[in-house]
Amino acid sequence: MATTLPTLTKTIDTAFVSTWYELKSEAVDNILNASVVWAALKDKGCMKTQQGGTYITRPIRYGTVATQAVKKGSVFSQGEPELKTMARWTWRYISAHVQRSLFDDQVNRGPAKIADLVKDRLGAARDALIAKFESQILGTHVTDETGDEFQGLNDIVPLQITQAVTGTYGGITRPATYVSGVAATGNTWWAPKFGMWTAPVEVNMVSDMRHMFNMLANNQVPPDLIITDQTFFELYEDFALDMSQIVKDESTKLADLGFEVMRYKGKPMIWTPNITASNMLMLTTSFIDVVYDPGMWFDMTEWKPVPLGGERIAHILSACNTACSQLRRQGRIQTASVST
Repeated sequence: MATTLPTLTKTIDTAFVSTWYELKSEAVDNILNASVVWAALKDKGCMKTQQGGTYITRPIRYGTVATQAVKKGSVFSQGEPELKTMARWTWRYISAHVQRSLFDDQVNRGPAKIADLVKDRLGAARDALIAKFESQILGTHVTDETGDEFQGLNDIVPLQITQAVTGTYGGITRPATYVSGVAATGNTWWAPKFGMWTAPVEVNMVSDMRHMFNMLANNQVPPDLIITDQTFFELYEDFALDMSQIVKDESTKLADLGFEVMRYKGKPMIWTPNITASNMLMLTTSFIDVVYDPGMWFDMTEWKPVPLGGERIAHILSACNTACSQLRRQGRIQTASVST
C-alpha cells in the first residue's frame, strides 16, 4: 500500500517556499525598516544592486594633476600622473535556516495546521534576520578584512585610531599615522576623521559637532546622517546652546516608521543602542553603498533532508556588503583621546 508521507512532505515543502516568496517583499521591508540605521540608509538611497561578479568594486580618485604658472620661454610640465585606483570588497553572505521534521509534518496535517506551521517557522527566520542585520551594520571591525561577517559602518570609521592606521579597507592600505584626528602620513586620502568630546560635554557638544561637520564638509559636500547613542541624543536635546537647531521630524519616512529623529544643520540625527556608548558618527551617505545581489537577496533554497534523521532544512540567503568610496567624508566623535 502506497504511503502518503512523500506527498504530504512535498505539499508542505511547496507551502513554505510559495508562502515565503509571496511574503518576500514585505519581509524585506520589515527586516530593513526594523532598525533605525538600516531604515535611514535605505531612505538615503544607499541600497544598490550588483548582479554577480567576483568582487564589489569602486574607482577611487586620489591624485591631482600638477599646475604651474608659465610665461614665454617656460618649460611646460609633462607626464601622466596616477590619479585613480580601485577599491574592492568581497561578497558576504547572511543566512537564516528554517527547519522542521517529518513528525511536524504528520502532526500538522490539514490546510489550517500547515498554514500555522509555515507562519511560525518563517516568522522565526524573519526575526533572526532582523537581529542579524541590525547587529551587523554596527558590527565588529576587522582590520585585515578577513572573516565571513558583513562589513558595516565600524569598518568605514573604526572605533579607534589604532584601528584606522592598521590593515586595509576595500583592499587599500589605510594611512600610516594621525595627528589630532586627521590622517597625517601614508594614504591620507583614504582616511575617516576623528574628534574628541570636550568636557563638559553639555556645554561643548554643539561646538564639537560643528567642528567635525565642517571638517568633513570642507565647504563642499556636508554630512547628511548623524548616528549616536540614546544618552548623547538626549544630551543634544537638553543642552544644545542654540535650541533653534533642534527640530523634531514628524512627517518624514523615519518618523512614519516610529523612529524619533532630530536635526542638526538640517541633517537627520538618530540614535541606536547598537552604537558604542558616547560615540557619534557623521556620515556622508552619497559615498556609502549597501550593495546586494538581487539574484540572492532573501531567497529561499530548496528543502534538504538531514542525513540519518527525520529533519528537513532550508535556508534564506542574502549576498551583500557595504562599500564606501570616500572615507574622508566620514567621521566619528568619541570620548577617548584621538591624538597620536
